[in-house]
Amino acid sequence: MEETRFLYFSAEWCGPCKAFKPLVEKLEKIGYPVYFVDVDGDPVLAESHQIRSVPSIIVEQDGQVVERMVGVQDPVTLAAKFELYSPLEDES
Repeated sequence: MEETRFLYFSAEWCGPCKAFKPLVEKLEKIGYPVYFVDVDGDPVLAESHQIRSVPSIIVEQDGQVVERMVGVQDPVTLAAKFELYSPLEDES
């Protein structure tokens, strides 16, 4: 099974990041492997992923970047992408 993680890059001073973050937090709460990265707090990680604009989401599978989403994403589209890369186990 591939190990998937979603890196959410944002910044305190970024208005769109503040508006988008609650959606990403909701996805994390339901079980998706989201890692929140403040570009000012961890500039080395941001630079290593070539983050030029925030908010950005990097999808990694087994340490390899498989998708890069820049800017605020549509909630339905974002949830579908998370499910595509990291399907949640059915709890029934």
